[in-house]
Amino acid sequence: MTKRNLNADLIRCVAVFSVISVHFLLNGGFYKQEVCGIPMLVMCMYRSFFMTCVPLFLILTGYLMGQKKLSKGYYKGLWKTIEIYLLASIACLLFKKFVQGEDITFYSGLLSILAFKGANYAWYIEMYIGLFCLIPFLNLIWQGLEDQRQRKLLVLTMIGLTMLPKMLNNFNLVEPGWWLHPMVSDEYNKLVPSFFTAMYPITYYFVGRYLREYDWQISRKKNLALLVLAITVFGVYNYYRSYGGSFIWGSNSTWGGENLITATLWFNLMLHLHPDRWPHFLQEGMIYLSKISLGVYLISWIFDKIVYQVYLIPYVSDITARFKFYPLVAGAVFLASVGAASVLYLIRDGVHAGVRRIRG
Repeated sequence: MTKRNLNADLIRCVAVFSVISVHFLLNGGFYKQEVCGIPMLVMCMYRSFFMTCVPLFLILTGYLMGQKKLSKGYYKGLWKTIEIYLLASIACLLFKKFVQGEDITFYSGLLSILAFKGANYAWYIEMYIGLFCLIPFLNLIWQGLEDQRQRKLLVLTMIGLTMLPKMLNNFNLVEPGWWLHPMVSDEYNKLVPSFFTAMYPITYYFVGRYLREYDWQISRKKNLALLVLAITVFGVYNYYRSYGGSFIWGSNSTWGGENLITATLWFNLMLHLHPDRWPHFLQEGMIYLSKISLGVYLISWIFDKIVYQVYLIPYVSDITARFKFYPLVAGAVFLASVGAASVLYLIRDGVHAGVRRIRG
Protein backbone atom coordinates (compact mmCIF):
# COMPACT_ATOMS: atom_id res chain seq x y z
CA MET A 1 0.00 0.00 0.00
CA THR A 2 1.39 3.40 -0.99
CA LYS A 3 2.20 5.63 1.96
CA ARG A 4 0.07 8.77 2.00
CA ASN A 5 1.88 12.00 1.17
CA LEU A 6 1.08 14.15 4.21
CA ASN A 7 3.03 17.08 2.80
CA ALA A 8 0.65 17.16 -0.16
CA ASP A 9 -2.28 17.11 2.28
CA LEU A 10 -0.74 20.00 4.19
CA ILE A 11 -0.32 22.02 1.00
CA ARG A 12 -3.97 21.45 0.01
CA CYS A 13 -5.15 22.54 3.45
CA VAL A 14 -3.07 25.72 3.36
CA ALA A 15 -4.19 26.43 -0.22
CA VAL A 16 -7.91 26.14 0.53
CA PHE A 17 -7.64 28.31 3.65
CA SER A 18 -5.69 30.83 1.57
CA VAL A 19 -8.62 30.93 -0.88
CA ILE A 20 -10.98 31.89 1.92
CA SER A 21 -8.45 34.39 3.26
CA VAL A 22 -7.86 36.19 -0.03
CA HIS A 23 -11.63 36.32 -0.60
CA PHE A 24 -11.77 38.36 2.60
CA LEU A 25 -10.33 41.22 0.56
CA LEU A 26 -12.78 40.66 -2.31
CA ASN A 27 -15.83 40.57 -0.07
CA GLY A 28 -14.59 43.11 2.47
CA GLY A 29 -14.29 45.97 -0.03
CA PHE A 30 -10.50 46.13 -0.28
CA TYR A 31 -10.54 46.66 -4.05
CA LYS A 32 -12.83 49.70 -3.70
CA GLN A 33 -10.65 51.43 -1.12
CA GLU A 34 -8.03 54.06 -1.91
CA VAL A 35 -4.56 52.60 -1.40
CA CYS A 36 -2.86 54.81 1.18
CA GLY A 37 -1.92 54.54 4.84
CA ILE A 38 -0.36 51.80 6.96
CA PRO A 39 -3.48 49.56 7.15
CA MET A 40 -3.63 49.34 3.35
CA LEU A 41 0.10 48.62 3.19
CA VAL A 42 -0.40 45.72 5.60
CA MET A 43 -3.34 44.47 3.55
CA CYS A 44 -1.23 44.60 0.38
CA MET A 45 1.33 42.35 2.09
CA TYR A 46 -1.47 40.11 3.35
CA ARG A 47 -2.72 39.82 -0.23
CA SER A 48 0.75 38.98 -1.54
CA PHE A 49 0.85 36.02 0.83
CA PHE A 50 -2.63 34.58 0.38
CA MET A 51 -2.71 35.03 -3.41
CA THR A 52 -0.58 31.87 -3.46
CA CYS A 53 -3.82 29.88 -3.05
CA VAL A 54 -4.48 28.77 -6.65
CA PRO A 55 -0.77 28.61 -7.58
CA LEU A 56 -0.25 26.14 -4.70
CA PHE A 57 -2.99 23.89 -6.08
CA LEU A 58 -1.51 24.04 -9.58
CA ILE A 59 2.09 23.41 -8.51
CA LEU A 60 0.84 20.46 -6.45
CA THR A 61 -0.93 19.10 -9.53
CA GLY A 62 2.37 19.06 -11.41
CA TYR A 63 4.15 17.58 -8.42
CA LEU A 64 1.72 14.66 -8.07
CA MET A 65 0.58 13.87 -11.61
CA GLY A 66 3.87 13.62 -13.45
CA GLN A 67 3.50 9.87 -14.08
CA LYS A 68 -0.01 9.99 -15.58
CA LYS A 69 -0.24 8.43 -19.04
CA LEU A 70 -2.69 8.67 -21.90
CA SER A 71 -5.46 6.09 -21.39
CA LYS A 72 -9.23 5.78 -21.21
CA GLY A 73 -8.98 5.16 -17.49
CA TYR A 74 -7.10 8.41 -16.94
CA TYR A 75 -9.94 10.58 -18.20
CA LYS A 76 -12.44 8.78 -15.98
CA GLY A 77 -10.60 10.40 -13.07
CA LEU A 78 -12.04 13.77 -14.06
CA TRP A 79 -15.53 12.63 -13.07
CA LYS A 80 -14.75 12.99 -9.35
CA THR A 81 -14.09 16.69 -9.86
CA ILE A 82 -17.21 17.17 -11.97
CA GLU A 83 -19.39 15.43 -9.36
CA ILE A 84 -18.39 17.87 -6.64
CA TYR A 85 -18.79 20.80 -9.01
CA LEU A 86 -22.34 19.68 -9.85
CA LEU A 87 -23.31 19.28 -6.19
CA ALA A 88 -21.74 22.63 -5.21
CA SER A 89 -23.49 24.31 -8.14
CA ILE A 90 -26.87 22.94 -7.10
CA ALA A 91 -26.28 24.20 -3.55
CA CYS A 92 -25.28 27.66 -4.79
CA LEU A 93 -28.25 27.86 -7.18
CA LEU A 94 -30.66 26.90 -4.41
CA PHE A 95 -29.15 29.61 -2.22
CA LYS A 96 -29.52 32.19 -4.97
CA LYS A 97 -33.16 31.25 -5.59
CA PHE A 98 -34.51 30.76 -2.09
CA VAL A 99 -32.29 33.10 -0.05
CA GLN A 100 -31.30 35.84 -2.48
CA GLY A 101 -34.57 35.70 -4.37
CA GLU A 102 -33.12 35.35 -7.87
CA ASP A 103 -35.40 34.17 -10.66
CA ILE A 104 -33.77 30.84 -11.47
CA THR A 105 -35.53 28.16 -13.50
CA PHE A 106 -34.40 24.62 -14.19
CA TYR A 107 -33.32 25.69 -17.69
CA SER A 108 -31.41 28.81 -16.60
CA GLY A 109 -29.80 26.86 -13.79
CA LEU A 110 -28.67 24.15 -16.19
CA LEU A 111 -27.19 26.75 -18.52
CA SER A 112 -25.32 28.41 -15.65
CA ILE A 113 -23.85 25.04 -14.63
CA LEU A 114 -22.71 24.38 -18.20
CA ALA A 115 -21.20 27.88 -18.30
CA PHE A 116 -19.34 27.24 -15.01
CA LYS A 117 -21.36 29.94 -13.26
CA GLY A 118 -23.56 27.73 -11.10
CA ALA A 119 -20.97 27.88 -8.33
CA ASN A 120 -19.51 31.38 -8.42
CA TYR A 121 -15.94 30.27 -7.82
CA ALA A 122 -16.12 27.63 -10.56
CA TRP A 123 -13.71 29.39 -12.93
CA TYR A 124 -11.15 27.10 -11.33
CA ILE A 125 -13.08 24.03 -12.51
CA GLU A 126 -13.25 25.31 -16.08
CA MET A 127 -9.50 25.89 -16.03
CA TYR A 128 -8.71 22.58 -14.31
CA ILE A 129 -10.70 20.49 -16.80
CA GLY A 130 -8.53 21.82 -19.63
CA LEU A 131 -5.33 21.27 -17.66
CA PHE A 132 -6.40 17.75 -16.68
CA CYS A 133 -7.02 16.84 -20.32
CA LEU A 134 -3.58 18.12 -21.30
CA ILE A 135 -1.57 16.46 -18.51
CA PRO A 136 -0.70 13.19 -20.35
CA PHE A 137 0.59 15.24 -23.28
CA LEU A 138 2.48 17.65 -21.01
CA ASN A 139 4.13 14.62 -19.41
CA LEU A 140 5.18 13.33 -22.83
CA ILE A 141 6.80 16.69 -23.57
CA TRP A 142 8.63 16.61 -20.22
CA GLN A 143 9.80 13.02 -20.62
CA GLY A 144 10.93 13.72 -24.18
CA LEU A 145 13.51 16.25 -22.98
CA GLU A 146 16.99 14.89 -22.46
CA ASP A 147 18.18 16.31 -19.16
CA GLN A 148 17.74 18.85 -16.36
CA ARG A 149 19.12 21.68 -18.49
CA GLN A 150 16.48 21.24 -21.18
CA ARG A 151 13.70 20.94 -18.60
CA LYS A 152 14.91 24.06 -16.86
CA LEU A 153 14.84 25.88 -20.19
CA LEU A 154 11.25 24.69 -20.73
CA VAL A 155 10.22 26.08 -17.33
CA LEU A 156 12.01 29.37 -17.97
CA THR A 157 10.45 29.66 -21.43
CA MET A 158 6.98 29.16 -19.98
CA ILE A 159 7.69 31.74 -17.28
CA GLY A 160 8.82 34.20 -19.93
CA LEU A 161 5.69 33.66 -22.03
CA THR A 162 3.09 33.60 -19.27
CA MET A 163 4.46 35.41 -16.21
CA LEU A 164 6.98 38.00 -17.37
CA PRO A 165 4.44 40.15 -19.26
CA LYS A 166 2.50 40.91 -16.09
CA MET A 167 5.69 42.05 -14.39
CA LEU A 168 7.07 44.23 -17.20
CA ASN A 169 3.90 45.44 -18.93
CA ASN A 170 2.77 47.32 -15.86
CA PHE A 171 3.30 51.07 -16.38
CA ASN A 172 2.22 53.84 -18.72
CA LEU A 173 5.70 54.99 -19.62
CA VAL A 174 4.59 58.01 -21.67
CA GLU A 175 2.33 59.54 -19.02
CA PRO A 176 4.04 62.49 -17.26
CA GLY A 177 4.95 61.59 -13.70
CA TRP A 178 4.44 57.85 -14.17
CA TRP A 179 7.40 56.95 -11.95
CA LEU A 180 6.71 59.25 -9.02
CA HIS A 181 2.94 58.89 -9.31
CA PRO A 182 2.23 55.50 -10.90
CA MET A 183 -1.53 55.85 -10.42
CA VAL A 184 -1.72 58.70 -12.94
CA SER A 185 -2.90 55.93 -15.28
CA ASP A 186 -3.83 52.26 -15.03
CA GLU A 187 -2.94 51.79 -18.69
CA TYR A 188 0.44 50.35 -19.64
CA ASN A 189 2.95 50.17 -22.46
CA LYS A 190 3.74 46.70 -23.75
CA LEU A 191 7.42 45.84 -23.39
CA VAL A 192 7.26 42.08 -23.99
CA PRO A 193 4.78 39.83 -25.84
CA SER A 194 1.74 38.89 -23.75
CA PHE A 195 -0.28 36.69 -26.10
CA PHE A 196 0.27 33.48 -24.13
CA THR A 197 -0.38 34.68 -20.58
CA ALA A 198 -3.56 32.55 -20.33
CA MET A 199 -1.34 29.45 -20.43
CA TYR A 200 -0.09 30.16 -16.90
CA PRO A 201 -1.58 26.92 -15.43
CA ILE A 202 0.86 24.96 -17.61
CA THR A 203 3.73 27.01 -16.20
CA TYR A 204 2.74 26.16 -12.65
CA TYR A 205 2.35 22.51 -13.68
CA PHE A 206 5.89 22.35 -15.04
CA VAL A 207 7.22 24.10 -11.93
CA GLY A 208 5.63 21.31 -9.87
CA ARG A 209 7.16 18.68 -12.11
CA TYR A 210 10.56 20.32 -11.78
CA LEU A 211 10.35 20.41 -7.98
CA ARG A 212 9.38 16.74 -7.92
CA GLU A 213 12.19 15.61 -10.18
CA TYR A 214 14.94 17.97 -9.01
CA ASP A 215 14.41 18.55 -5.32
CA TRP A 216 15.30 22.12 -4.34
CA GLN A 217 17.53 21.64 -1.33
CA ILE A 218 17.59 24.82 0.71
CA SER A 219 17.63 25.24 4.47
CA ARG A 220 14.24 25.94 6.03
CA LYS A 221 15.56 29.11 7.65
CA LYS A 222 16.76 30.48 4.32
CA ASN A 223 13.57 29.38 2.60
CA LEU A 224 11.43 31.12 5.24
CA ALA A 225 13.58 34.25 5.07
CA LEU A 226 13.19 34.41 1.29
CA LEU A 227 9.43 33.90 1.61
CA VAL A 228 9.08 36.73 4.13
CA LEU A 229 11.29 38.95 1.98
CA ALA A 230 9.21 38.21 -1.13
CA ILE A 231 5.92 38.96 0.66
CA THR A 232 7.34 42.23 2.02
CA VAL A 233 8.89 43.42 -1.24
CA PHE A 234 5.86 42.52 -3.36
CA GLY A 235 3.46 44.01 -0.83
CA VAL A 236 5.38 47.31 -0.77
CA TYR A 237 5.67 47.30 -4.57
CA ASN A 238 1.92 46.82 -5.07
CA TYR A 239 1.22 49.51 -2.48
CA TYR A 240 3.49 51.87 -4.44
CA ARG A 241 1.98 50.86 -7.80
CA SER A 242 -1.56 51.49 -6.57
CA TYR A 243 -0.89 54.42 -4.24
CA GLY A 244 -3.55 57.09 -4.42
CA GLY A 245 -6.09 54.98 -6.28
CA SER A 246 -7.78 51.60 -6.12
CA PHE A 247 -5.65 48.45 -6.12
CA ILE A 248 -4.10 47.52 -9.48
CA TRP A 249 -3.70 43.79 -9.97
CA GLY A 250 -0.79 43.96 -12.41
CA SER A 251 1.96 41.51 -11.56
CA ASN A 252 0.15 40.32 -8.44
CA SER A 253 -2.56 38.52 -10.42
CA THR A 254 -2.72 34.73 -10.44
CA TRP A 255 -0.63 34.68 -13.63
CA GLY A 256 1.86 37.24 -12.35
CA GLY A 257 5.47 36.49 -11.59
CA GLU A 258 5.11 37.64 -7.98
CA ASN A 259 2.80 34.76 -7.14
CA LEU A 260 5.03 32.29 -8.94
CA ILE A 261 7.95 33.29 -6.73
CA THR A 262 5.98 33.43 -3.48
CA ALA A 263 4.05 30.21 -4.14
CA THR A 264 7.19 28.30 -5.10
CA LEU A 265 8.95 29.37 -1.92
CA TRP A 266 5.91 28.54 0.21
CA PHE A 267 5.38 25.20 -1.55
CA ASN A 268 9.02 24.18 -1.12
CA LEU A 269 8.97 25.13 2.56
CA MET A 270 5.90 22.97 3.25
CA LEU A 271 7.35 20.18 1.15
CA HIS A 272 10.28 19.84 3.56
CA LEU A 273 8.32 19.93 6.80
CA HIS A 274 7.62 16.69 8.68
CA PRO A 275 3.86 16.36 9.28
CA ASP A 276 4.39 12.62 9.80
CA ARG A 277 5.83 13.58 13.21
CA TRP A 278 2.79 15.63 14.19
CA PRO A 279 0.11 14.34 16.59
CA HIS A 280 -2.20 11.75 15.08
CA PHE A 281 -5.34 13.87 15.42
CA LEU A 282 -3.71 16.67 13.42
CA GLN A 283 -2.74 14.24 10.69
CA GLU A 284 -6.27 12.81 10.50
CA GLY A 285 -7.82 16.28 10.39
CA MET A 286 -5.39 17.36 7.70
CA ILE A 287 -6.11 14.28 5.59
CA TYR A 288 -9.87 14.81 5.86
CA LEU A 289 -9.69 18.50 4.95
CA SER A 290 -7.39 17.67 2.04
CA LYS A 291 -9.94 15.18 0.68
CA ILE A 292 -12.81 17.70 0.76
CA SER A 293 -10.77 20.80 -0.15
CA LEU A 294 -12.36 21.24 -3.58
CA GLY A 295 -15.83 21.22 -2.07
CA VAL A 296 -14.75 23.71 0.60
CA TYR A 297 -13.41 26.01 -2.12
CA LEU A 298 -16.59 25.90 -4.22
CA ILE A 299 -19.19 26.04 -1.43
CA SER A 300 -17.45 28.88 0.45
CA TRP A 301 -19.18 31.42 -1.81
CA ILE A 302 -22.46 30.84 0.05
CA PHE A 303 -20.92 31.60 3.42
CA ASP A 304 -19.01 34.57 2.03
CA LYS A 305 -22.39 36.05 1.16
CA ILE A 306 -23.90 35.29 4.54
CA VAL A 307 -21.04 36.30 6.81
CA TYR A 308 -19.95 39.44 4.98
CA GLN A 309 -23.30 40.84 3.91
CA VAL A 310 -25.22 39.98 7.06
CA TYR A 311 -22.70 40.13 9.89
CA LEU A 312 -19.71 42.26 8.84
CA ILE A 313 -20.46 44.98 6.29
CA PRO A 314 -23.67 46.36 7.90
CA TYR A 315 -21.89 46.84 11.24
CA VAL A 316 -18.39 47.90 10.15
CA SER A 317 -18.52 50.57 7.46
CA ASP A 318 -14.80 51.42 7.37
CA ILE A 319 -13.02 49.02 5.05
CA THR A 320 -9.67 49.10 6.82
CA ALA A 321 -11.40 48.57 10.18
CA ARG A 322 -12.94 45.37 8.82
CA PHE A 323 -9.44 43.89 8.59
CA LYS A 324 -9.40 43.58 12.40
CA PHE A 325 -12.17 41.02 12.10
CA TYR A 326 -10.30 38.83 9.62
CA PRO A 327 -9.60 35.93 12.05
CA LEU A 328 -13.21 35.77 13.19
CA VAL A 329 -14.75 36.22 9.73
CA ALA A 330 -12.41 33.93 7.80
CA GLY A 331 -12.63 31.35 10.57
CA ALA A 332 -16.44 31.37 10.45
CA VAL A 333 -16.52 31.04 6.66
CA PHE A 334 -13.94 28.27 6.80
CA LEU A 335 -15.73 26.17 9.43
CA ALA A 336 -19.13 26.60 7.79
CA SER A 337 -17.65 25.67 4.41
CA VAL A 338 -16.03 22.55 5.86
CA GLY A 339 -19.37 21.51 7.33
CA ALA A 340 -21.28 22.11 4.10
CA ALA A 341 -18.61 20.43 1.97
CA SER A 342 -18.78 17.39 4.25
CA VAL A 343 -22.49 17.13 3.43
CA LEU A 344 -21.73 17.34 -0.31
CA TYR A 345 -19.28 14.46 -0.05
CA LEU A 346 -21.73 12.41 2.04
CA ILE A 347 -24.35 12.91 -0.68
CA ARG A 348 -21.87 11.89 -3.36
CA ASP A 349 -20.85 8.78 -1.43
CA GLY A 350 -24.51 7.93 -0.82
CA VAL A 351 -25.27 8.17 -4.54
CA HIS A 352 -22.31 5.93 -5.32
CA ALA A 353 -23.49 3.37 -2.74
CA GLY A 354 -26.99 3.42 -4.23
CA VAL A 355 -25.68 2.88 -7.74
CA ARG A 356 -23.58 -0.05 -6.56
CA ARG A 357 -26.61 -1.68 -4.91
CA ILE A 358 -28.69 -1.25 -8.05
CA ARG A 359 -25.97 -2.83 -10.16
CA GLY A 360 -25.83 -5.69 -7.69
